[in-house]
Amino acid sequence: MKKGIIFLSFVALLFSCNDATDIVQPGELNDQRLFTNVANMQLFMNEVYDRFATESDIMASSKLSDEIAIGGALTVDDTQRFFVPTTNAEADAIWSNHYILINYCNRVIRGATYFTPTSAADIAQYNSILAQARALRAFAHFELMVYFSKDLSDDNALGVMLVDRVPGTYDRIPRSTNGALFTFIESDLLFAEANLGTPIAGSTPVTAANAYKYVNLDFINAFRARMYLYRKNYTQALNYANAVIGSRPLSTCTFTLPANYPTNTAVIPPVGAGTGSTTINVSPSTAAAQAVQRALYTIDQWTSAGAPDYRKMWVDATQGELLFALDRPNNKTNWGSRYNTNGSYLSGGALFDMGRNLFNLYTQPMGGGAQDFRRWCFVDRSSTISANPSTATRTSEQIVIDKYPGKTGAHLANDVKVFRESEIYFIKAECLVRNGDLPGAAGLIQQVRQARNYITGAVVPTPVYANATAAFADILTERRKELCFEGHRYIDLKRLGADAGVPGTDRDATDAANSNATSPVNILLGDYRFTLPIPQDEININPLVQNDGYVN
Repeated sequence: MKKGIIFLSFVALLFSCNDATDIVQPGELNDQRLFTNVANMQLFMNEVYDRFATESDIMASSKLSDEIAIGGALTVDDTQRFFVPTTNAEADAIWSNHYILINYCNRVIRGATYFTPTSAADIAQYNSILAQARALRAFAHFELMVYFSKDLSDDNALGVMLVDRVPGTYDRIPRSTNGALFTFIESDLLFAEANLGTPIAGSTPVTAANAYKYVNLDFINAFRARMYLYRKNYTQALNYANAVIGSRPLSTCTFTLPANYPTNTAVIPPVGAGTGSTTINVSPSTAAAQAVQRALYTIDQWTSAGAPDYRKMWVDATQGELLFALDRPNNKTNWGSRYNTNGSYLSGGALFDMGRNLFNLYTQPMGGGAQDFRRWCFVDRSSTISANPSTATRTSEQIVIDKYPGKTGAHLANDVKVFRESEIYFIKAECLVRNGDLPGAAGLIQQVRQARNYITGAVVPTPVYANATAAFADILTERRKELCFEGHRYIDLKRLGADAGVPGTDRDATDAANSNATSPVNILLGDYRFTLPIPQDEININPLVQNDGYVN
């Protein structure tokens, strides 16, 4: 764990002395002096949340699937060309970020052994802090398994390192089997469920408005639903999906325009009306198209009373259907800049555009007169969109990603969405297909699509599936549209693609710059690159078994 253990050795200098003579230095703040009461334990737990990061996971999924294309501000990106060496930056970041989180959790858990709370209130908070730490430790182990284990449904397959303690600088920890890791994860979640109380932010309990940014029962059950789905234990996945469904209503996309919204189309041109581009109008009328564009014109309008609840969720103005999100306040790293350097608009420097085939899905009619709001919510209105994609280049057509546009007072700083109600609908739908209930699955997909319609009075028709393959294909498509840029597509193709009759990634030929025989536009299911390499930095000091297809 070069970036994990070495990082912790630095932290150890702050909290403990591990030199040859084990001398305690005068004034040293070691763990025994730090963890003396619940208040200090809570302060450290606040820092644990600050170490929770999934941004690199999301970027790896975008680059290694079919969500993005090379943008006009980027010459080439090796990962986006499926060039994945053992020194891959995304793989290294995923590995180190989650093991740093695990070690922070383990420091809280170890620190709790240095004192015993006495009052009833302190005991409850003490147990709740431990519950949160163990839940986050479980999630970090699972997230590592998602990217670095070949088959999560095989308990005998190699997973990742199981780290249940604060490791020493020179510890060598082998890869554990998936079965051992899942047993450990389930133990942590059982403890968390039994001991979770009201989280504390600073010195006071969190409010209802921000409770979803702390480990809660919805986090635990949604995590279990996703975990069991990936393990192919569909009975348990369905049980936990049912435990979550209804916790939050699906966010809706209907809106009301205030009277002072501009109506002059010369001032506010349609999306796609840029130099060298042709507008693609997917609304039933020009007036409707202009109205929805005006609803997305500025952040102030995004957060207005009449703005769509769904859009307000993406600019962090409301919880909406969020079950759990990572708090990214104004002074945190600008997450959206991973896709666009200086704003989610054309002149903001798009590093990555939306993949053409993903964009095409949003332009397809939903039926019943309904229109898909995600077309307007996820694509910035400054984009230049070609009427003939086959002749477009990465500079003449730029489909600017606008899923993380920033929030009031924080340009491009958005909370990172980890669990949403719509994902739980998809999990349940997939489980129902496994049980042979195709109409039940279709009904759930219809509900999500209906929530994404913005035309008042329009009713999205319920799909009819001829067989399980057709149902899985539709679920996979809807997951692609709804969960794009949230870290799902890469694993979705790997685990569900074959059942859905999908051969592999689905990039348009224009998406990947400088494509050639050694850097393909698409890769097929079963390709070794659907599992990431154990980072070379780790293997250099901790000789782990490397995943198939990679050479150290």
